Amino acid sequence: MGRVRTWVTGLLALNGTPQGVAGGFALGVGLSLIPIPFAGMLIALALAPLLKVNIPATYLGTAVVNPVTGAVFYAGELYLGLALMGRPLPSWAELRALDAAGWWDLFTSMLGPFALGAAVAIPTIAGLSYTLVYLAVRQWRRTHAAAKDG
Repeated sequence: MGRVRTWVTGLLALNGTPQGVAGGFALGVGLSLIPIPFAGMLIALALAPLLKVNIPATYLGTAVVNPVTGAVFYAGELYLGLALMGRPLPSWAELRALDAAGWWDLFTSMLGPFALGAAVAIPTIAGLSYTLVYLAVRQWRRTHAAAKDG
């Protein structure tokens, strides 16, 4: 828990406005949900100065989706897309019976649901992270300003 606490404290203490820190973090998280390795991070870091959001917060946002957590996020996007389209996940029996052509057909049939899930998840997660980080940074600064004054 010490590393997480240090990471959160570092995010809350970044220089910049609460909007800039929250915007940077949301940009990083949102674009990291694009399932192309490093593409989301590079796009987010390129857009951060243009959007005038906090660049270190953008980088911290991209770190949320990483090789350890990425599979969970991407599986969630696929599951969400399948659910929205009313399609079931393939069963283990179906997966075991697939040959190379079957795996390719499965892959191509999952692109639509995956894209739909990503299209819903990205703005939802970015919006939630913006709100939570904004409120946390604002509260952190009020608390620490009061402690300095008191």
